[in-house]
Amino acid sequence: MNKKIIVKNTITLDIHGYNNIPIIVRDRENILAYAQVEKLGRSNYSIRSEVIKLLKLLIVQYNIDTIIFEQNKLFIDKIDRHPDPIVYRNILCGFGIQIAIEDNFYNNVTYIFSLPNKDWQNTILNSSVKYSVDLYKAHILKQSLSKESLDLIDKNNYYKALCLSESIWFPNLMNVKYQINKN
Repeated sequence: MNKKIIVKNTITLDIHGYNNIPIIVRDRENILAYAQVEKLGRSNYSIRSEVIKLLKLLIVQYNIDTIIFEQNKLFIDKIDRHPDPIVYRNILCGFGIQIAIEDNFYNNVTYIFSLPNKDWQNTILNSSVKYSVDLYKAHILKQSLSKESLDLIDKNNYYKALCLSESIWFPNLMNVKYQINKN
């Protein structure tokens, strides 16, 4: 069974942002809004709580049918004696946000997607470039965005969330295999 998924209005979150949780609201052609939740100096509970409060507002305001975020990594590809800080961050904050999204929107939002990093990056970004620090930025700067938008994107580090939000254009990513709420 290969059901074609067409999304209308989406919210994309970078749940792994270091200083904030960047949020992009878009339809298939336009960026409708930018939002963020600050992380610095806050507990994981207060971050999750504010993300959910903001998502509830945006879902009603923009008639959202899809939420997209990057899949959490529980394991890494190397053996190490010490816990990896990225994995630890994912467990404490990333999984918490994902669970909060599922708890609040599982039945109310048509599609909730959790996309593996490798899959969405290979599709949207240049799959031959893996370790460029400015990979997301270079991709966004190729687009025709206003100076004001670019300043806002740079100030609040929306680069990764914007790149991830482009996954709505690719049927291989808007696939039931990545959908969390498959009921």
